[in-house]
Amino acid sequence: MAKPTMPIKATWSQIATTKDDLSRSHHTVTVVGSRAYIFGGWTNGARLASADLHSIFLGNSTTEADAPEYQVLPAISANEGGPIPSARHSHAACALGKNIAIYGGCAEDGSLVDDGYRIWTYHTEKLMWDRIEPTSHPERTPPPRSEAKLFQHNGNLILYGGKGSGGSALVDAWHFDCSTKVWNQLPSAPAASTSAALFGDILYVISGSDDLSSRIHILEVKLYSQQPLTWKTLSFPTNPLTPGPRPRENGGLAPVTTGYGRNYLLYFLGDRHDSTSKVGHGESASAENAAPAQWSDMWTFQLPSSDVEFKATTTAAEAIKPAKIKDQIRTKLGADTGNASWAEAEVQPPGDIQKHEGKLHPGPRSHFGYCQTVDGRSVVIWGGLDAKGQQQGDGWIVQLH
Repeated sequence: MAKPTMPIKATWSQIATTKDDLSRSHHTVTVVGSRAYIFGGWTNGARLASADLHSIFLGNSTTEADAPEYQVLPAISANEGGPIPSARHSHAACALGKNIAIYGGCAEDGSLVDDGYRIWTYHTEKLMWDRIEPTSHPERTPPPRSEAKLFQHNGNLILYGGKGSGGSALVDAWHFDCSTKVWNQLPSAPAASTSAALFGDILYVISGSDDLSSRIHILEVKLYSQQPLTWKTLSFPTNPLTPGPRPRENGGLAPVTTGYGRNYLLYFLGDRHDSTSKVGHGESASAENAAPAQWSDMWTFQLPSSDVEFKATTTAAEAIKPAKIKDQIRTKLGADTGNASWAEAEVQPPGDIQKHEGKLHPGPRSHFGYCQTVDGRSVVIWGGLDAKGQQQGDGWIVQLH
């Protein structure tokens, strides 16, 4: 009861490495079940990846003993002779049930892809592409964009931010009802950012413009509330005297849990905020053009602990949330629960370091694909740009404990 909840320990495990077509950046990674699906992006030599999906098996489930560890899934339409998504980079993706939803992005020449507001879906069991077309209110649809964030919310979708035509930063947020196939606009965020995550009904956006402080913006998505939806903003220091992550772009922000109802946002890697030092995909750094400064650290932001759940399929161990009980007791005793506070994660070596081969940490990088695992305890990342602006072809899982 007296032990603080942070700092959290984190362990990196390398799951694969390659130098072929899977060396890429500006792509997406989406976890559905026990597989991670890689789509789009730039490959080595500044080449745009094809519209094929790459599937990597993550688990050791005995029920999937015959599952191939790696598959290339060619782009096939659900309707004979029907359309498939064009090759793209800087798009948004998320899991939607057993499907993968894809939205927006850029073509090879840098122009925004023209999808006509449709959402592409890939069925991971049928291994085919389909699309969702808005059926009404065409005037109420988000403008085309790249580098947006897409999230599944109660079987529907939430879209945030990105870059519009001409590279203008967007701060708008949208909700797409997959049943009625209608877009509805949510309140725009107070700031543009490449760092956004959804946990439960809460959309989090982190922004910062200097090394002294940053902000986390919070929107509770209650679509049928009688009260208007509004953003709340919390400022936090990032100076050397106070724990807190320095501003970054093109890194990772994902919700994770350590079990027992304890939840966090994991904020990791990415470019330093000074945009003048960045190197684009496929560019090499030189003495005259210094390599982009990137972060290799990880930080956790503690979220409110989960409430007790009552579900027919939930075991007692899953239903009872000791973190909630602990926080209530510490609050009554006047002790700090750690809620809404930052701490740098303590990176631990793998369990059997004597038998470990290869690197122990992905190192500084940005523009990688990442996704939370199904159990919520880990995050999968693939590829990205290293400090020399070169695409990487390795996969990692970081687990908090």
